[in-house]
Amino acid sequence: MNNKFIIALDQGSSSSRALAIDEKGHVSARASRALETRRQSAGQAGIAEFDAWEMLTGQLDALFAVLAQVGTANCAAVAVASQRSTVVFWDRLTGRPVAPALSWQDGRAAAQAAEAELPQETVHQLTGLYKTPFYSAAKIAWTLENVQEAAQAAQDGRLCVGPVASYIIWHLTGGKTFACDPTLAQRMLLLNIASLNWDAQLLEAFGVERTWLPQIKRTADDYGMFEHEGASVPVRVCVGDQQSALCALRVVAGGSCINYGTGAFFMRNTGKQRHLLPGLLTSVGAAANGGTEFLLEGPVNACGTAFAWLSEIGFSFSTDELDALCENAKEPVWFLPALGGLGAPYWDFSASPVLAGLSPRTQKADVVAGAVRSMALLLADIVFYAERFGVKSGEIKVTGGLSKCRALLRAQADILQTRLLPCSESESTAVGAALLAAQSAGIDASQWETMRLLPPVEAHMDSEEAEDLFQAWHNFLNWCKLKK
Repeated sequence: MNNKFIIALDQGSSSSRALAIDEKGHVSARASRALETRRQSAGQAGIAEFDAWEMLTGQLDALFAVLAQVGTANCAAVAVASQRSTVVFWDRLTGRPVAPALSWQDGRAAAQAAEAELPQETVHQLTGLYKTPFYSAAKIAWTLENVQEAAQAAQDGRLCVGPVASYIIWHLTGGKTFACDPTLAQRMLLLNIASLNWDAQLLEAFGVERTWLPQIKRTADDYGMFEHEGASVPVRVCVGDQQSALCALRVVAGGSCINYGTGAFFMRNTGKQRHLLPGLLTSVGAAANGGTEFLLEGPVNACGTAFAWLSEIGFSFSTDELDALCENAKEPVWFLPALGGLGAPYWDFSASPVLAGLSPRTQKADVVAGAVRSMALLLADIVFYAERFGVKSGEIKVTGGLSKCRALLRAQADILQTRLLPCSESESTAVGAALLAAQSAGIDASQWETMRLLPPVEAHMDSEEAEDLFQAWHNFLNWCKLKK
C-alpha cells in the first residue's frame, strides 16, 4: 500500500466517526462528531429521526479532520459503513434532504407495515426479516403519505431513497454514484435475499418505485471517486455496521459475536447456508471477494439507548461510571429496557420500559446494575432461543462501545455460562470496513493487530445460580406482559 492510508467512515446512531488506518492495520488518526437523534413520544409509536444534512456535514467534518492529519494524497481508499435501517430521502438535483431521516428506532410506520398485503411468512422468506415499522419499506410509505416535499419530489422524478451510506457516498462522489451493498439493501425490506435484487412483490406491496432506489453493488466494489485537495481517492466499500464489525472480528462460519452499541446484536456466521428460523433474522454477510455468506441475527432494540434514557429521567450517570456503580449495587432492580419495543425473539412492539423491585433502600447504583443485568439477559434470551434450533454459540467475541463495561461482560458470561472474548479496539465497524477495502485491493491484512483479543471473560456464577436468575427474569417478563 506504499504507506498509504485507508479512510474508514462509520456513520452511527450517536456519532459520525472517521479513522485513518495504515498498511499495518494501526489507527493513525481518528475524529468523531456527535449526532443528535430527535426523539419524542407519539402515542405508542416513538419518534426517532435525524436531520440528514446535519448527519452528512458531521460525517464530512470528521473526514476532513482526519485528512488534515494524514493528507488526502496519502490515502489509498475510502470505505463507508453506516447504521442499517435508517432511511434518507433527498433530491437528486440538489442533494438536499426532502424529509427527516427516519431512524431504525422510529415506530411511526406501524400502520403502513401492517397494511402491506404480503403475509409475514412470505416477507420473512423473501427478505430474511419481518414486516415491521423499523425497516425502511414501511418508513418510505409513511413519509410519502406525511411529508409533502418528499411526495412532490417523487411525483417530479427527483426522489432518491436509500440507506445512510448511500447518501454519504452520493455526496463523496459529487452525485455520480447512487448505490449500496446487499447488507444495507436488505434492511430496506425490499431485497430478495436469494437473488440479491430488488423484489417486484415487495416493491408493489409497499408502493415503492424502483427508480427511487440505489443500484445494488457488491460490498467491496467500485463506488466512484472522492475528489479533494487535488487528489482522487477511490471509494471501495459500502457496508452495514453490524456486518462490518463481524468482519473486523474475523468471525468465520460457525463463529458468533455480540456487538454492544446503541442497540445490541447477537450474530452467528452460518457461512453459505441460509437458515430461516422463526423469531430470528437471516442477514446477508459482507465479503470482500464477492461471495455470499449469511448470518443468523438477533437484535436487542435498546442497549446504549436505555442507559441514555435512564440518565434523562433522573438517574444521571456516564457510561464510564457503569462498572463502579455496579460494584456498589446492593439490590439490583428489575428493568425491562423496551424502548422501541422488544426485538428478537419476541418482536413485541407494544412493550414499553418497566422498572420493578424498587424499595426505600434503592439507590442509583441498583437501577444501573439492574439495567446492565437486563442487557445480558435479553441477549441470553436470543442465544438460548437459537440453541433450541441446534444453533450453538460456543465462545463469543464481543465488541462495541459498551463492551468496555466489564460488569456487562461478567454478567453476560455468567448467564450464558460461556467464555467471552473482548477486543482491544471498540471501533470494530470502521476497522471492518477498512479491512474489507484492504482485502479487495489484494492487500494482506491477515496480520493486522487492530482487533487483537484481550484476556477472556469467564463465567464465575455456578450453573444452578445462573438458571435461577434466568427463571426469575422470565417471571418478571411474564409479569410485565400481564401489566400491559
